[in-house]
Amino acid sequence: MKIGLVLAGGGGKGAYQIGVWKAFKELGIDKYIQGVSGTSIGALNAVLFAQGNYDIAESIWMDITREKVLPIDNKELFAKGVKLFIGNKNINFIKKYSPKLLEQGNVSRQGLLDIIDINVDFNKVKSSAMPIYATCTEVPEIRTKYFRLNDYDEDTIKSILFATSALPSVYECEEIESRKYVDGGMVDNVPIQPLYGEGCNIIFVVHLTREHYVDKSNFPNARIVEIIPSSEQGGVFNGVLDFTPEGVRKRIITGYEDTMNLIEPLLELGKLQLKKAPAEAVTNIGKNIAEKSKQITDNIVKLYKKVPNKKIDS
Repeated sequence: MKIGLVLAGGGGKGAYQIGVWKAFKELGIDKYIQGVSGTSIGALNAVLFAQGNYDIAESIWMDITREKVLPIDNKELFAKGVKLFIGNKNINFIKKYSPKLLEQGNVSRQGLLDIIDINVDFNKVKSSAMPIYATCTEVPEIRTKYFRLNDYDEDTIKSILFATSALPSVYECEEIESRKYVDGGMVDNVPIQPLYGEGCNIIFVVHLTREHYVDKSNFPNARIVEIIPSSEQGGVFNGVLDFTPEGVRKRIITGYEDTMNLIEPLLELGKLQLKKAPAEAVTNIGKNIAEKSKQITDNIVKLYKKVPNKKIDS
């Protein structure tokens, strides 16, 4: 059994993943994670998770501000067409109408650089026993690139973390090994594939929206456990771009409670199984969690199918 953790992208909504981590820590699950991957803010959270210091991660999120990571007002964002790119899955549309915009951007990244320089231990990243992946979009081809951060030096890791969160037309694209990259959310906002390729057969996927779910048929022989927000975490301006202390605190609490509600009852059942059949207990726990996750996902899908014009992406 090999357990992986996938952290979706979603800007300010990423605080939800810190709450999930808190629950994992209390339940003792965090120490069994053997691989982590993320896109955009999920990639930064993945690095923090791999370092293993929850308190640092929480303090970063409680101290973060919109001005630090995105020093530009909403009017300017509209002018840059930011809503075209956030969550846009129509790659052909982007290729046709805005290929040059993908590489343009002039908003400062100094705030993110300060966060990375102060809080990321690059030696820990490079020497970590668990693989750490970040997803980027190669431009102008719009191709997926999964970077294994453990394999790179400090400066390149910084560039990758910049690239995976480089919102097109807002931030400048990053050049890595003579290729240009921007926000990985354009091609794979839920990067399961690299961990599946690493042999993870139980994979926790932390979503930041209720509108997407995993097509599990793409990952045969793996148990995919989806942790889905019990309530919508906001749209673009009141979610993705919301780094207010109130918003962060609320999302951490929601992530914690959702995870505890999903997993804690099954772990209690697993403890009873462990007394009776230790060899089978761990496998059964993973199976039970995956099955409950599927039930929750199915219920959400049914709910959205009842709402006119609501599309569910796989």
